[in-house]
Order: sequence, then C-alpha cells, then structure tokens
Amino acid sequence: MRPILAALLGITLLAGAGCSTGTVEQPAPSPAAPSRTAVASPSTVARPQPLSRAQAAKRYLAIVKPYNVALERLEQAFNAGRPLDALRMLSRAVATANDTQMNKLRATLWPTAVRQPMRTLLAESAVAQRYWLQAVEAGTRDELAGSLVTASRHDGSDAAGQIRRALGLGAYDEADYS
Repeated sequence: MRPILAALLGITLLAGAGCSTGTVEQPAPSPAAPSRTAVASPSTVARPQPLSRAQAAKRYLAIVKPYNVALERLEQAFNAGRPLDALRMLSRAVATANDTQMNKLRATLWPTAVRQPMRTLLAESAVAQRYWLQAVEAGTRDELAGSLVTASRHDGSDAAGQIRRALGLGAYDEADYS
C-alpha cells in the first residue's frame, strides 16, 4: 500500500473509532490522486472454454451457411449464363460472406480436434478471397471465370471435410445450400 494511502486510511480509522473527543477533520481527497478500483487477480478470472463438440457443430454450420448459399447462387447463375453484371454482384456477395465467415471462424474457441484443420481452412479462405475480389472487378466473363476457377482451387474442402468429420457432421452436400 502506498504511504499516502496508508496515512489516509489510518486517519480515517482513528476518526471512525472515536479515539478523539474533538472533531477530526478528514483530509479532502486530492484532485490529482487517481481513483483505485479493485481488480480481480488473474488467477480468479475465468478463462473461456472451448465449445463442446455439439456446440461447435451447430456453430460451424451456422457460420458457413451464408458463404455456402452465396457460393451456390453464384455457381448456378454462372452455369445459367447470367450477365456479367449479375455475376459480379454475386461474386461480391461471396466475397462478403467469405470475409464474415473468416472473422467468425477466427473468433470462435473451437475444440482441440478442429483447431488445425480450422487454421488450414482459414488460410485457404484468405487466399481464395483475393480471387473473389478479382471476380468482382472482372471486365469480361472470361476474366470472371478465371478468378472463379482460381478461387475454387483454394476452397479448403479437405480441411472443411476434416472439420465436419471431427464434429460428427455429414459430408458437404450442395443441395443443402441451393
């Protein structure tokens, strides 16, 4: 305890205990003195716990669904011959969903069994993101197609399969997101 605080505490205790028959003036707090707030020691702070396997499975599916839906819409639109402007707009939706997905996947404390494949999935998603953004800026259908093909080479499907197996989920099925 700092000497000034100890002296103030001693004066306060004497005044409160009635040791004096006269009035004891308590010193006014110094305006320059910083206020002190009790802080729990690090040993008493609860550490976040990883999700259970069931919680992680549910969270994983919720996080990846918007990306998978956006990706399936883009694939269907491309195969249907939709115009370049529509494909660029859908590519932007995929890039946005991928960015959101990566942020949410990083922010989750996963069970130990999925941490390594999750890092791999995130790394692949980050590489693919460059190509999703290129697709948004494509000037021709061929340029867009090239970006989509390159992005698909970094889809993280191997890592995603490992994650799904570790969480007790079935294999990825496009029909779930169409």
